[in-house]
Amino acid sequence: MIDKIKTWIDSKRLIKPGSRILAACSGGPDSLALVHILNRLKGDYGFNLAVAHVNHMLRQEASEEAEFVAAFSANLGLPCWTEAIDVLAYGKKHKLSSQEEAARLARYQYLRSTAAAWGGAQIATGHHRDDQVETVLLNLLRGAGSGGLRGMQPLNRDVIRPLLPISRQEIEAYCEEYKLFPRQDSSNFSTEYRRNLIRLELLPALERSYNPAIRDALWRLAVLAGDEYEYIRGEAAKLWGTVAIAGDCVTLDSQALAGIPIALQRELIRQVIEKKRDELTGISFVHVEKLLIMALSGTVGSVLTLPKGLLARKTYTGLIVEDAKAGPVKSEREQGFAPVELVIPGSTTVGNYTVLTEFVATLPPNKGQNSAAFDFEQLALPLIVRSRLPGDRFRPRGLNGRKKLKEFFIDQKVPEAVRDQVPIIADQREILWVAGLRPSEHCQITTTTKKILQLRITKQEEF
Repeated sequence: MIDKIKTWIDSKRLIKPGSRILAACSGGPDSLALVHILNRLKGDYGFNLAVAHVNHMLRQEASEEAEFVAAFSANLGLPCWTEAIDVLAYGKKHKLSSQEEAARLARYQYLRSTAAAWGGAQIATGHHRDDQVETVLLNLLRGAGSGGLRGMQPLNRDVIRPLLPISRQEIEAYCEEYKLFPRQDSSNFSTEYRRNLIRLELLPALERSYNPAIRDALWRLAVLAGDEYEYIRGEAAKLWGTVAIAGDCVTLDSQALAGIPIALQRELIRQVIEKKRDELTGISFVHVEKLLIMALSGTVGSVLTLPKGLLARKTYTGLIVEDAKAGPVKSEREQGFAPVELVIPGSTTVGNYTVLTEFVATLPPNKGQNSAAFDFEQLALPLIVRSRLPGDRFRPRGLNGRKKLKEFFIDQKVPEAVRDQVPIIADQREILWVAGLRPSEHCQITTTTKKILQLRITKQEEF
């Protein structure tokens, strides 16, 4: 069994030489075997080992278990930290509906704070193969996708699971061989908890009546779903910076989103939420589908409230996901810049743009939207480059009339998330040029023009 565990640790790269590992130990067979095995392996891998125990204060014998774990650790010469946490009060304070969830969150909160205090240690748990099978079946019953069907991961950020390929039967045999005498948690036999119900009733029924090898089948499902999930997740991650743009808020481009496969759409939505919350707890298939419909065909201005304080709102060009308490927040690409006077002739840099100005003898040929020319003697100097302002209007060349800048952006299909980054060139009377899009009728060149000022803009990224 030790060789099997070492092969798993090596193949999954769970342990680095010189690292610190904090083993979570309840005193049961799984965690007791975990501590004992890691203590045997610490010399081979060159890591430091310590133990942590959480008393959930839910059972009368819990305090005795804490003393047992402390004594077991001391016998191995390992430091051990214990903590009593009132899980019922914790769940009430954080408005958690499940006692299991409250215990898990409280436990990991303590483990992480202890690991951080002990020099940034990894946390090792005693989850094993049968736990994985139960997790996959539990997630299947919830209607999870591939992310849930892959089950627990060998390495999940700061948590490692060295015993994941080992069965409960193998662990119990190990405890018997090394005379570890683990404590038994009476709550493990209560069908009041869903996981216990799956372990004690559903899985045995499936083995008897449907598939004697159901555990192997569910293990394979976790492996296959995990491989497919990692591929889709990787492909979705490549879409950041184009389909999804991160800042204080996250902006999704609806047109770009519509052009990718539905599997990538769903995964990107999940990554957007994860980017803002650092987790997906409480996010269901329904939330993801509502966000997709909203992004692709929702009404501009519509709002959807998500769990854990997130807000999604539909814009003209896409979807913005932001912190609800902070109110509407502009992303980095929405934030504008202060007015800057243009150097004439010369170059002026503002934001991601450089505006070049020079005098030319004749009307330059049409060089596209990144160049414009004006009658210099008609300008009210100085010229400035700035972001849009509320109520901005200008006279787009060729339109023969004034137009609200906001309406012009809509007509030109400029994404709302980047409109504040479009440079506006103006003299002291009105807008001269919406740079990169359209010059104004103001000060345009005529047959009487004597001095021509040419403006050109270069940019580091497309807007």
